[in-house]
Amino acid sequence: MPRGGGGFGGGFGGGSFRGGGMRGFSGGFRSGSFGSSRPFGRTGAQRIVSSGRSGPYRHSPYGSYYRRRRYYRPWYRTWWYSPFWGRYYRPWYYSPIYVGGGIIAIIMIFLIVLPLMGIAFAFPFSNANANGDVIYRSTETLYFNEYWYEYEYIEGGNEITFSVQSSPSYISFAIWDRSFSNLPYTDRVGSESDVVDISAQYYEYVQVFLKAGSTIEYNYTANAAIDFFIADGYNLNQWALERDSYFYHQRLDVPTAEDIFYVSKTQDYYLVWFNDGPESTVNVEFEVNYTANNVIDISAASYSDEKTTFISEDTFTVPDSGTWYFFIYFDPMNAPEESTTITFDVTYSTGVSGRERWINARPVLIGIIVFIVILITVGFIARKIQKEKKSKEAKKTELSGSQSSTSRVSKIPKHSYTKASPTQKARVSNCVVCGNPLSPNAEFCPYCGRKRQGRKLGADQKTKVVKAKFCNLCGSPVNPNDKFCRTCGAEIVK
Repeated sequence: MPRGGGGFGGGFGGGSFRGGGMRGFSGGFRSGSFGSSRPFGRTGAQRIVSSGRSGPYRHSPYGSYYRRRRYYRPWYRTWWYSPFWGRYYRPWYYSPIYVGGGIIAIIMIFLIVLPLMGIAFAFPFSNANANGDVIYRSTETLYFNEYWYEYEYIEGGNEITFSVQSSPSYISFAIWDRSFSNLPYTDRVGSESDVVDISAQYYEYVQVFLKAGSTIEYNYTANAAIDFFIADGYNLNQWALERDSYFYHQRLDVPTAEDIFYVSKTQDYYLVWFNDGPESTVNVEFEVNYTANNVIDISAASYSDEKTTFISEDTFTVPDSGTWYFFIYFDPMNAPEESTTITFDVTYSTGVSGRERWINARPVLIGIIVFIVILITVGFIARKIQKEKKSKEAKKTELSGSQSSTSRVSKIPKHSYTKASPTQKARVSNCVVCGNPLSPNAEFCPYCGRKRQGRKLGADQKTKVVKAKFCNLCGSPVNPNDKFCRTCGAEIVK
């Protein structure tokens, strides 16, 4: 039954559809407008390149995932829980082997394995199987004014094998060596006429999908006053539920009328006759003629099958080499439903075997391998240079440290002797290591903690004592009769 509520049946003819019902109930009319007259295209079906054709409904319970054995153990069990990973029933990802070599493994994967696998699967592994076949198999939902498409490069003289089905709506199927947007436009003329009896509070309608620039010409004659209006699906739904609604064109409470309506928006249009009473039944004779502009002419394709719900397995021989498309189009002029479910199985026998594709891909693979080798070589060289720079910096740091310590010791100021008076206090000496002042009785330096003994490096090994009572080098008290300082060992020159 076409979309529309109530109890009247409906039909289709020439792109228009009939229906009717009782006001007060939801009609579920198709609604939605389009800013562009072009249909919306969708793609992305399952692409099979490694198995034979088996139809879209094959589901093996334990196909390739489980071995056919008792308890259906997983196929990867042998190595997944191998004792090689440390103990039995320990998964591979807990293996100690990955503790030390994880970084190296990651580098190898990212620099070598992944690029090669990407190229292999992108080209030529996923382009076709060993025989050069590519299969598109899927079940999808199409909405009105949408189309599904896929494409492949195929050599001339090879075949495209296909089977398509749709439920519940009609669809159009085509094969062409150009994209859908290149299909030409055409104008179509259609009409709908009938004589109907409409009971009180019931309505009858004619539905047609038209694009901007089309026209609708109507005339009707009734044996009593009746309401007539033209609306879109949304407003007709609102009106059927007795809510506020808007009509593009209306003739209310008149027994006869005729006019031309110019379409300004791409969408479905509903021409409605409604018996609002008081007559129990109104007999209406109507005729509707419309001109549909910018209709997609799918018959221009190399192969086309329009307005069908089932296409059994068939083949199409490609005349020329190139990229060939197939389209499944839900033309809203062929069906009143809002959506339909399509199932298709299309096989491209491209005529290019896997061996030939590998030969064609060889320059690309060689270039990638050379690039990877260069990348690894540059990485090793950069690492070597970095290590050399670090070793040089470490040596410079050591040399600068030793020089600073030597200069620090050498910069300790020399002491000049002074004549001591009988009442002169013991002069404060300096530490031979850090150069800070020391009290005469201190055995250790309060600043650096070194024991008070020895003498400065690089200083004069002799001390002149005339009347002084302290060594000029270490500041220790000396006896004028001694030849050497008892603390630092400096020679005493008189």
